[in-house]
Amino acid sequence: MSTSISIPNYPSSGHGSLEDLSFQPCRENTVGIELELQILDRDSGDLVPGAVRLLTACKEEGLAGVSAEFMQSQLEIKTGVCQNVAELRQTFIPLLRRVHILASSLGYDLALGGTHPFNRSANGAIFPAERYQRIHDKMAWLTYQGLVFGLHVHVGVAGGDMAIGIMNTLVQYLPHLLALSASSPFWGGVDTGLASVRSALFRMVPHGGMPHYFAGWKDFCRYCRVMHDCHAIEATKDIHWDIRPRPQTGTLEFRICDMPLTLERVLALTALIRTLTAASQRLLEERPRARRGDRRRFWIAVENKWLATRYGLDAVCIRTPGGQRRPLREDVVRLVEQMLPIARDMGDADFLASLVGRERDETGSERLRRLYRASGDWQILIDDMKDRWVRELEDGEKS
Repeated sequence: MSTSISIPNYPSSGHGSLEDLSFQPCRENTVGIELELQILDRDSGDLVPGAVRLLTACKEEGLAGVSAEFMQSQLEIKTGVCQNVAELRQTFIPLLRRVHILASSLGYDLALGGTHPFNRSANGAIFPAERYQRIHDKMAWLTYQGLVFGLHVHVGVAGGDMAIGIMNTLVQYLPHLLALSASSPFWGGVDTGLASVRSALFRMVPHGGMPHYFAGWKDFCRYCRVMHDCHAIEATKDIHWDIRPRPQTGTLEFRICDMPLTLERVLALTALIRTLTAASQRLLEERPRARRGDRRRFWIAVENKWLATRYGLDAVCIRTPGGQRRPLREDVVRLVEQMLPIARDMGDADFLASLVGRERDETGSERLRRLYRASGDWQILIDDMKDRWVRELEDGEKS
């Protein structure tokens, strides 16, 4: 007796309309970043819902590039489109300085890091916006487990098929970027044992985590239309992958990174991401067939991301489908050395060079864990997270 299975041809549901998925190509590998900052109460060091007051003050001062995030204890700083990392630095450092002054005048501190060390996230207040309320209604209790802070980097690419090709090429390096940025060992006053609890928590977000494999741009567009018609997403911004294409801006957005503890690491990671994207685009222009990638990279990257989430740069990652492994610190050193000549061509070498020869430097998570184990005092961590980057601003002003 045989059994047949019917494969339906799904029609469109007619649910609203999906945004235009035409990819707006960028001639150059331009760059922009988004930084998610923590708003702290000056006395307790805990997160505080200060976004509305702070955004009002920024608006009164005419500060562009400052916006709300999901929770009222978060603040997002966005740059415009920049030609290289040096221009990006010139753009966002003065903005950060002004935002810091405004926050201080209102009685708030601002801190960097992937999570707050001891905040009880269930006490968080959602920013009063319709989209955020819809997310809360959908996710319920899980909403409050998303009080995490990341660095997002946008890099301009030449077209939709190229964007997918670069995703297929660079998915293998997402664990490297996570390990280099890891700065979230604590959650709710508990040492999680992870290098990036932010990464683990973000897996609970619908359409979060590693991207799916696509053979090309048409394949990605088909996925978006199906998910839209299923009422799973309203727009591509509802896809929260660690790397995702943004057709309206003509960019690839890298969302894998924790918010680092220092601006130097922000700039170094931005330079590495931009250089990796440019190197991949050059390769795929010479070898167009390689844009389809290798599905095995996605399978392996999922495991390597977990290893980076757990162990950071101390992970021993999988390098080949045959199971060969290599210490992630060693792999990062090799990768940075390979990218340096391209970074020189692009004018970003000075920023990328801060990662060279420092493979034994502690990650942000290692630093925060060391500080707490030495003192047992949360305030020591908070002081480090809110003062260290401000000293960088002050040093930059002097120079």
